[in-house]
Amino acid sequence: MSKVIVFSPNRFSLYTTTVTAMLLQRGIDVSAIFVRRLIDPGRVRSEYQWDGIRLLRKVWQKLFLRQAAYHPQDFETILDLRRKYNITYTKVEEFQIQHSIPVYYCSTLNDREVIEGLQRFQPDLVVFTGGGLIRQEVLDNSGHGVLNCHMGVLPNYRGMDVVEWSILEGNIDQVGISVHFMDKGVDTGDILRVRHIPPLSNEKIAGLRNRMEPIMCQTLVDTCVDFLVGKVERRSQTIQTGKQYFKMHPLLQELANDRLITYQKK
Repeated sequence: MSKVIVFSPNRFSLYTTTVTAMLLQRGIDVSAIFVRRLIDPGRVRSEYQWDGIRLLRKVWQKLFLRQAAYHPQDFETILDLRRKYNITYTKVEEFQIQHSIPVYYCSTLNDREVIEGLQRFQPDLVVFTGGGLIRQEVLDNSGHGVLNCHMGVLPNYRGMDVVEWSILEGNIDQVGISVHFMDKGVDTGDILRVRHIPPLSNEKIAGLRNRMEPIMCQTLVDTCVDFLVGKVERRSQTIQTGKQYFKMHPLLQELANDRLITYQKK
């Protein structure tokens, strides 16, 4: 049986608990979960530098509201996906209690104890469900590598806010997700699978992002399983093929929403 380790950004992550539960249901041996500590001054400082004031909104939604942040929609949300697969886990510790999967806490996913844990477990694969950039020594001890699902179509759209950037640039056909291996760059590792997700009628970007979440969970798990049994191959990308995008200014985000509405009226 293939061994997989899960990387998590926080102990309450819906993404982590959903993906981990689905991996277990597919017969994957989840050997351990490494999760970043919530209370860490260095983490708060670095994430504020990366995300700015948006960090406060993310903390409120992901750590305080959690499932309450979602409302019934005409499309499948991550909560609908969880109900479909009867997933009730609300924090990573429940996997330790119910399945004896060890949970390790770290300041960053590049800590020495993470590397030592990888060397001890020797996983076939690491599944990344968030938690920051990964350094080379971690990648080198992750079996075939660290698998990530990026909310953007690679190689054209790497980095941050690429749903918004692709819409702003008029490339609606480049809205989607990509499952890829992480490397020392930003979203530049080998690609395994790309799914294009065209916007629905009257859909705004926030709704589009919510609709993409369960698709990301399902696609990441399916790709992980397919890769481990040899049904999908890695495809390399070059730096020159695409480009990296950065955090979008709120005024440009409004413009991207307007562009999406205009596109839908055509």
